[in-house]
Amino acid sequence: MAVTIEIAYFNSIVIAGGIKAGSAQATGLIHVEESRIKGEFNGKQMDYGARAHVTNERYAQTTRPNTMIYSGIFNSRTDFNGLNQFPIAEEITRSVDLSHGSIQKLHAEDTNLNIFQENKVNRALIDKDAIYTAEGQPITTAGANVIGQITPYSGKYGISRNPESFAVFANRKYFADKDRGVVCRLSGGSAGGDGITPISMYGMKDFFKDNLILCDNIYGSFDEQKQKYVISLQGGSIDGGKISKSSTGTSSGTPSISTAVSGYRTLCYDEKVQGWPSFYTYKPTFGVSLDNEYYTFNGSNMYRHYDTSVQRGIFYDQVFPSPAYVKFLFNDEPSAIKTFLTLNYEGTTGWSMESMSSSGYLISGYTSSTEATDAYIIPSEGTIDGGNTIGFVKKENKYFSELRNKAIDFFQDQEYFNTTGIKGYYVDVDMQYWHPTEAAEADKAELFAVGSEAIVSSK
Repeated sequence: MAVTIEIAYFNSIVIAGGIKAGSAQATGLIHVEESRIKGEFNGKQMDYGARAHVTNERYAQTTRPNTMIYSGIFNSRTDFNGLNQFPIAEEITRSVDLSHGSIQKLHAEDTNLNIFQENKVNRALIDKDAIYTAEGQPITTAGANVIGQITPYSGKYGISRNPESFAVFANRKYFADKDRGVVCRLSGGSAGGDGITPISMYGMKDFFKDNLILCDNIYGSFDEQKQKYVISLQGGSIDGGKISKSSTGTSSGTPSISTAVSGYRTLCYDEKVQGWPSFYTYKPTFGVSLDNEYYTFNGSNMYRHYDTSVQRGIFYDQVFPSPAYVKFLFNDEPSAIKTFLTLNYEGTTGWSMESMSSSGYLISGYTSSTEATDAYIIPSEGTIDGGNTIGFVKKENKYFSELRNKAIDFFQDQEYFNTTGIKGYYVDVDMQYWHPTEAAEADKAELFAVGSEAIVSSK
């Protein structure tokens, strides 16, 4: 049975028909209220308004790996927080080319946004657009969109699926491209730059090409104290080799080193030399520079580097026994055969040269390719054998010694000292520090520079 409802609202209309409540008497009136709260006051028109319930039979989650979306803003002066607002009626999304893979890393720089995809790196303008002159020169203008024009950097390099390899210092960004077997540096920003440069080509091309593909994780960080990009390649298939040093030929009697290094390789890139100067023995899972201090993490433990208040020779709670050692190459003019005559170094008293061998060049008349290209051990300063000084000699705050090769008389098979040095294209040198000889240096050992006098034998 129809009823009549009295409505004390302005936004209502009356139409003919209806039954008075509680009786069968027809009033001829029907009161209808407008459905919208914000309807026109005493308006002559009305509608049903928005539908309260909508059923979407095709409801499902949609993943758009190449798309960015931005929210409203937070106004610090009025404390208005619109960060949770995503109005669908506005253009709040921007997409990059899906053919270059998914977006893995976003990095804000000045008023630009660097977008790292799997196979490409792009730059997006923020709150501005660019127009171009007839000569092709860009002119920056104010834009209506938060994310403006997106421009790709030259070079088909990306960050693969390893955003953890990213590190930044000043206007330089470092990252690894596992799929292409390279490590890259992006130089740019408001100050300009040279774009993307594959820095792994600086002497480590084959190493990264062979090892990056084996990685499960690639952790990158920047050591601001030493100005170096540190990268750690980690994976079960990576063989870091085994360090095995013997005390044979020394007078210290220090036990040998035998340290297994497997499943990772940690090394650094130095901008000053534009190369990769060293491998490290520690295995970080994260690294960060803060207040001119460099910290790395191993699991849940955090370590501060270059801390002089703890015992030296300890890395991630692992104690490395004496001797400390440094391995390096002399490789000037690699296409020329050279004779290496002397060895000198700058550093703490107490270093010895435990081995020095050339590239395997066989001198005519010798029975082995190693006998003529290996040098005898050079002990630390002050070492005497048979009344003769056979160790380094200190002159003008440097330590010097002649190189004596292991030569064997071809006819009489008698070993003798030869002071003519060793020959080869290059030499592999191993410097070790067994024990300090100066009380002031008992807590540390330093090696600043090592050199050799060499003459070209043949080109």
